[in-house]
Amino acid sequence: MQNFFSGLYELFLGRPMPANYTNDYREVIFPNTGLQLILITLALVIVYYYVLNRALSTGFYKPMHWVIMLIINAAIAFAVPLIQVNSNGVETHSYTYTFALVNAVLSLLLFFIFSLLLKKGSVQAWTTPVKWPHSR
Repeated sequence: MQNFFSGLYELFLGRPMPANYTNDYREVIFPNTGLQLILITLALVIVYYYVLNRALSTGFYKPMHWVIMLIINAAIAFAVPLIQVNSNGVETHSYTYTFALVNAVLSLLLFFIFSLLLKKGSVQAWTTPVKWPHSR
């Protein structure tokens, strides 16, 4: 897991900066952030499709509502790397904010993928964000 997330983030960001924090990023920050990215995004998709639009029947199923959840997810995904960096005693600078931005963009992609995979079980939001690949 450590090598996967380190490789993924370094693909977009390059080597961690400043160089004296490279091991902190590779061994702790990247893996923790990546794992939290997956878990938080999955949790928010489950809340949207299975809690709000199945168990509670809130009518929170329009594309605008899905976009609201997407934005909430991206905001949380932006904050997670900042929290990880600060809690590990690494100084915050432009690399950190670029890392947070990349994490937010990855969260958008993951949210869309998880939505396509999990929307079929929703009673009201099975067509959100798009009818494809499931149609009734």
